[in-house]
Amino acid sequence: MNARRLSAVVGSLLGLVILTETVAARPLEDIRRRGILQVCAHPNALPFASRKGDPPGIQLELAELVAERLGVRLSVDWVILGYQMKRADCDMVMGTIADREALEDSRLKVSRPYFRSGVVLAVRPGIDGIASVEDLTPAFRIGVMRSSIAHMTLEQRGLTTIPFAFEDEMMAAVASGEIDMAAVTPISGGWFRRNNPEIRLRLLDIFAETEGLAWNLAVGMRRSDRFLRRTVNGILEDLIASGELEALYGRYGIDYRPPDYKKPFRVERRTRLGEQECVRLGYSRQCSR
Repeated sequence: MNARRLSAVVGSLLGLVILTETVAARPLEDIRRRGILQVCAHPNALPFASRKGDPPGIQLELAELVAERLGVRLSVDWVILGYQMKRADCDMVMGTIADREALEDSRLKVSRPYFRSGVVLAVRPGIDGIASVEDLTPAFRIGVMRSSIAHMTLEQRGLTTIPFAFEDEMMAAVASGEIDMAAVTPISGGWFRRNNPEIRLRLLDIFAETEGLAWNLAVGMRRSDRFLRRTVNGILEDLIASGELEALYGRYGIDYRPPDYKKPFRVERRTRLGEQECVRLGYSRQCSR
């Protein structure tokens, strides 16, 4: 997925966050009653999603697994730009960055995280001996996305950075020997290796402890109640435990990275809420049963 497509996906997600303020909740029981799980996805953004369906993309395959376990069918709203979200009727967006600070001003809810993303170092063949950030020297030409956190972080360390506008062009430059290595996402790096196995790039996870260069991905739920969120969390936990999620990422050439996540401690409510209290708090009608 190149940077143009990534920008479009991010734009769609931002539109989703803004629109959540004016949209009523669609609880779990309503999704099951309709028999449809509606998700939003970019039509041309592999390895994330593709309208052509060959392959469909990580996000759509994951959405299909969630829909199956909810006992409903999957339907996709194809979006590119934020304004298209006004016409969309999606319940979920896969691959939402689970950043509490970024989401605190919206009603967009996220599931438990299911994948640890961030930045890794794509290194061309012939360069060895790099086990940490401390092993990088100014002699290495390092590709970075222009004005990114990785760009600023590596420049502050006095390293030689070569800015690029597009991630796929950056990895092609590593492959050709124009640069020595590049700071890329593990998803883009894995997808590039899958499609170019002869190049034999190595992806080094050396930024896991660097602030701003690691983040979790989760399911963003545009309209949800706590029952939907708990159910989706359970589905994700099962997919992780069974190895299905790891296998899904593997089909796209991506090494599965477990999220940095601690399951929260929950105090169960001792008494059930009445119907009026459920409505006032915005909970599903199920809580009165």
